[in-house]
Amino acid sequence: MVFSLSTRGPTLPPALAAPLLYVQLFEVIARPEDDPAVMMFRVRRQTEIGPDGTRVRVGMVVPLLDVTHAIELIPVYGGRANHTATSATSLELYDTFYLNNFSDKEWYHTLHTDFM
Repeated sequence: MVFSLSTRGPTLPPALAAPLLYVQLFEVIARPEDDPAVMMFRVRRQTEIGPDGTRVRVGMVVPLLDVTHAIELIPVYGGRANHTATSATSLELYDTFYLNNFSDKEWYHTLHTDFM
C-alpha cells in the first residue's frame, strides 16, 4: 500500500514527508538449485505469534524511493490448486510462493550473478 502522512499540523521530518510503502515480509526457504525442475527461489510469508496467540503477518513501512524493483510471486499450489484463487486473491490464499526470477533479464542477472 502506498500512502503519505498528512501535511496538516506540525511540520514532518523530511524522511516522513515523502510517500511511504507498507510491505509484507517474506523469507527465502529454497534456492533455485534445490529444485532443478523449477529453478526459482521459494519464499514463505513471515509470520509471528500475536498477543492473542494467532499467527500474524510481519510487515514494515519503507520510503517509496527505497524500492528499486517490483517482483512477481507465483503461488506454490501443492498437490491441488485452490480453484477459488484469482490474481486478486492468490496472495491471500497461499503462504508459499516462487519468486519469478525469469520475469526480465535484469532481475535474472541480479539474482544469478556470482559476485565472488
